[in-house]
Amino acid sequence: MKKHVSISALLIGVCCVILLLCSCGRNKQNKKSVSPETLRLMQKTQSELTACVERCRSAAQESKDKEILLALANSQQVLADRHETIISILLKKNKLERTSTVSYSIEMDPRTLVLPPVKEYRELLAKADPERTLREVLIALEITNKVLESDAHVLSLIDPDSEYAPDVDFFFCPVCGLLSMQEIKESCPVCHSDKDRCIKLKDGEIPPPDEESFVVTPN
Repeated sequence: MKKHVSISALLIGVCCVILLLCSCGRNKQNKKSVSPETLRLMQKTQSELTACVERCRSAAQESKDKEILLALANSQQVLADRHETIISILLKKNKLERTSTVSYSIEMDPRTLVLPPVKEYRELLAKADPERTLREVLIALEITNKVLESDAHVLSLIDPDSEYAPDVDFFFCPVCGLLSMQEIKESCPVCHSDKDRCIKLKDGEIPPPDEESFVVTPN
C-alpha cells in the first residue's frame, strides 16, 4: 500500500514540475516584445510605404514608365498592409499608443521617387534578438528587407533620359509583395508561397479575378 502511495506521490510531483516548467515557458514567451526603436522604425516605414504607394500611382498617370510605377505601388501596398497589421498587434500587446511619424515630402516625379531605407532595416535585423523579439516582427522585418532590395532594383529600370520604357513582364507575389522579372517556377524566393499564388501583372496592375492571371508552369 505504502509503495503505491509513494509511486502516486512521485507521479504527482513529476506532473507538478512539468506544469511549472510549462508555465515558466509561457511566461518567458509572453515577455517577448519589441524594442521602442523597432516599433518606431516600423511605424515610420509604414508611413513611408503608404506615401510611396500614393507617389507611384500619381507619377504613373503621366509617365512612360507607368507599368513599372504601378508594379512598385502594388509591391509597396503589400508591405504597408503587413506593417499595419504587425504594428496593431504590438500596440495592443504592449498597451501603447501610436506615435506621430513624418513621411518624406517628395515631388511627384520618377527622378525623385525613393523607397523606405533598406540600410536601417539591415542594421535593425543585425541587432534583433530572436530570444526577446516577437517572431512575427522578425519575419516582417526580414520580408520587408528582401522586398525593398528587389524594389530598388526595379526602380533602377526607370531612365528619365530615355524616351521609351523598358519592355519587361512583372510576376508578383501577393503574399509578400515581391516583384520578379522572371516567371516564378517554384515557390516564392522570399516568403516561399506556392508558385500558383503568383500573378503576372497586366500593365503593372493585378488582373481582375475572372482572368487567367495565375502563373502556371507545365510539368
